[in-house]
Amino acid sequence: MATKKSMWVLFGILVISAWVLGSAIQAGAETMNYKFYSYAIQNESAPIGDVEGHKVNFGIRRAFCVFENGEVATEVAVATGDYIKGFGSNTQYRTMTF
Repeated sequence: MATKKSMWVLFGILVISAWVLGSAIQAGAETMNYKFYSYAIQNESAPIGDVEGHKVNFGIRRAFCVFENGEVATEVAVATGDYIKGFGSNTQYRTMTF
């Protein structure tokens, strides 16, 4: 008898979950073109002594963005890089505030 009741409870949880997750409002993506004016706040580089030409970079940039529709925003970009003789990885974190 306990398994029949637990099956109904499980079915009820499934129905409620489907209703809650299915009723979420879908957001649409929009492409916005803009021009930006950027300047460096901080830019540092340090050599790593394990192989020739190995270095790491860290930088912070700010930007003023002007969109085609007249909106404006500011942006902060934080970047890190790990390069060996000019080749390597780069990671950027950007935050745009309208």
